[in-house]
Amino acid sequence: MHRTSHRPPLISYLALWLTAVVVVVAADDPPRLGAGTAAAHFPIKEAAQAPAGVPAVQPGSYADLLARVTPAVVSVFPARLLKETEEEDPLGRFFGRSKEESAKDRERTQGLGSGVILSSDGWIVTNSHVVHLATGKLADAISVELSDRRRFPARLAGADPATDLALLKIEATGLTALPLADSDAVRTGDLVFAIGNPFKVGMTATMGMISAKQRTIGINGPGGYEDFLQTDAAINPGNSGGALVDATGRLVGINSAIVGGAGGNVGIGFAISTNFARQVLVRLAEEGKVVRGFFGLQVEEVDADTATVDKLDRIHGAKLAAVMDAGPGAKAGLHAGDVILRAGGRDVETRASLRNILSMVKPGADIAVEFVRAGEKQTARLVAAADPEAVGAGGGTFELASLPGVKLRAGPGALVVVSVTPEAARRTQFEAGMEILEVNGGIAATATAVEAALRPGVNRVKTKAADGERTLAVRVE
Repeated sequence: MHRTSHRPPLISYLALWLTAVVVVVAADDPPRLGAGTAAAHFPIKEAAQAPAGVPAVQPGSYADLLARVTPAVVSVFPARLLKETEEEDPLGRFFGRSKEESAKDRERTQGLGSGVILSSDGWIVTNSHVVHLATGKLADAISVELSDRRRFPARLAGADPATDLALLKIEATGLTALPLADSDAVRTGDLVFAIGNPFKVGMTATMGMISAKQRTIGINGPGGYEDFLQTDAAINPGNSGGALVDATGRLVGINSAIVGGAGGNVGIGFAISTNFARQVLVRLAEEGKVVRGFFGLQVEEVDADTATVDKLDRIHGAKLAAVMDAGPGAKAGLHAGDVILRAGGRDVETRASLRNILSMVKPGADIAVEFVRAGEKQTARLVAAADPEAVGAGGGTFELASLPGVKLRAGPGALVVVSVTPEAARRTQFEAGMEILEVNGGIAATATAVEAALRPGVNRVKTKAADGERTLAVRVE
C-alpha cells in the first residue's frame, strides 16, 4: 500500500505524481473559520423534490446533472520549491550578480490530485496524500485549477493523515459548490458518478453504483480511521480527492483509493463517506488539526460465541478486549468483555465504527455509550483524556490496556518503556529504557496510536535500545 501509481499495490492511493514547472506561491497564515461556525458553512442538504410529473433525472441521459456538478470538481497540484543556484545561472557571474541575487525560487509540481469545492467562497476538500509529496513531506505550495482552466494558489487550512483528508482555501467567490448528502442514507445499489482528473487527461465523469458501505481496508495504517463507500464507478490515479456524486447532484464521498494490480481501475474503488469526512473538515476549518481523546480501551470484533453469550439479536457491536487500569474507560465503569452497541447516539456495528466515533471526541469531552454485560444492557459516560498526559499517575507514566505490567512515558516521537514487570518482560521482551518506534508498521508516537495499532495475538513491534534497533514479536492476550 503506497501513494504512487507506478508500482503494483493491491490497494493504492489515487494521487498521480508528475513533473512540471509552475509559478511560485507565497506562504501565508493558514485560513480559519470561527469556532462553532464551520458546521453551518458545510451544511447537509436534503434531496430536492422534482416538480410534479418531471423525473429528477432525464431517462437515458445524465448530461444536465453532470453539467451542473462538474464545475465543482478541481485539479490539485502540490509542488516543492527549488533553488536556482549560482551554478545554474552562468549569466549571473558574467554580469556580476551575487550568489544571493542570482538565487531564486522555482516551483516544481510533484503530483496531481483532485478536489471538491464545498462553498462558493473557495473552501475545497481533497485527500491528505494529495497535498503531501512522494517523500511524505507536506507540499511547499499548492495550486488549484478550476474546470474553466483558471488557476489559483491554495492555502492549506489543515490536513489529517489519520483519515486521509485535507482542507484547502482559495481566494475566489461565486464558485460552483457541491452540497453534502447524508451518506448514512446511501444504500447499496444507489447510482453514483465519480468525477476527477485521472492521469491528467482532464475532468472526467464515470458512472456506477454503491457496491458496499462502511468498508475498512487498512490503507491509512494501523492507527488510521476509515469509513469507505465502495463503488464500481471507474476511478483511477489522479482521482484522489475527487467527487463521488449521487443522482441528485449531492456529494456522497471523496474518492481516495482503489484495488488494482497495476494501479488502475478494476471496478473496486473507495470513497470516504461525507458524514465521516464532514466531522474532520469542521475541525480542520476551525482548528487546523484534529486532536483526539484517549480512552484506554483495547477493542476487538464481536464473534458468534460472544453474541450468543450476551444474548445479542445478531453479530454486531465492539467487544472490549482490555480496559486500562485507572484510565477513562475504567473510570466510567467499563470492564473487559463488555460489548458496546451504541456510542454518542449512533449504532456500533464493528470495531472500526466504534473507533471512528470515539476519534471525534476531544480531550475533556464526554460521550455516552450503551453496552451489554453478561446479557444485561447498561449505560456509561466516557470522558476522554489527553494523549498521553492525564492517562496515568506518577511522573507522567501510564500503562496501556493491552500491555499490562509495562509502564510507559511519552518521548520525542516514540513511547519509552519506564519499567516492566518480570511477567510482562517474558511476554513482550521489553526492557526499561527501550523506545517503541513502530507497531505493526505504524508510527508509535502517541499512546493513542499504539493503542489503535495493537491487535490480539502476535504484533510486530520495532524498538530501539542501547544495542540498536530490534523488531520484537509481542503477544497481546
